[in-house]
Amino acid sequence: MVHYRSFLFLMLVLCGWAVGCAPSRYLMSENTQTALPEEAVRNAKDYLVNNPDWKIDCSHFVLACYHSGKINRFLKHQKGNHNLVRDLNIYLESQNTRRVHAADIRPGDILIFNKTYDINHDGHIDDKDLYTHIGIVEDYQNGMVTYIDASDDRKPPRIHLRRFSFVDDKFNETVARDPATGRKIHARETFHAAYAVN
Repeated sequence: MVHYRSFLFLMLVLCGWAVGCAPSRYLMSENTQTALPEEAVRNAKDYLVNNPDWKIDCSHFVLACYHSGKINRFLKHQKGNHNLVRDLNIYLESQNTRRVHAADIRPGDILIFNKTYDINHDGHIDDKDLYTHIGIVEDYQNGMVTYIDASDDRKPPRIHLRRFSFVDDKFNETVARDPATGRKIHARETFHAAYAVN
């Protein structure tokens, strides 16, 4: 297992690509076998425990956990310097695996978020700030989503276990603040979609 993780990290470094929700650096080989959802969750938990300070952005964290050659083949054909979260959303939409109801969310699903920061640099965080964050579902019970995410802009630890509830405001953390108005933006309002990975 240690040798595999070393190989995975080496592949991430060697297969650099300049796209992402933040400046990005890592993609896996196109020939890599896609992890099953259970394995992706195990990988995310392992990074959370054993490498919580890893300086990796959210989209590449998800790619590292799934190490999917199929996804990387799709991404390789995207032109220009794109928002990798948006490109991953396009890929996942093309697979027709979007969870229609929150109750359908399962461990290993990929969560897409909007409005977690001012991606278009217009001085506001609003409905124009799309595809700004991504994470992996660790658990879902009774309307509560627990997920693992990363951000290379965070102070260490950069990998976090987070949660929000679709039904209980007590579990709806503030994830951003609009720089123009000071309005708090909560996790539930940033949720865009959940997708199964196949």
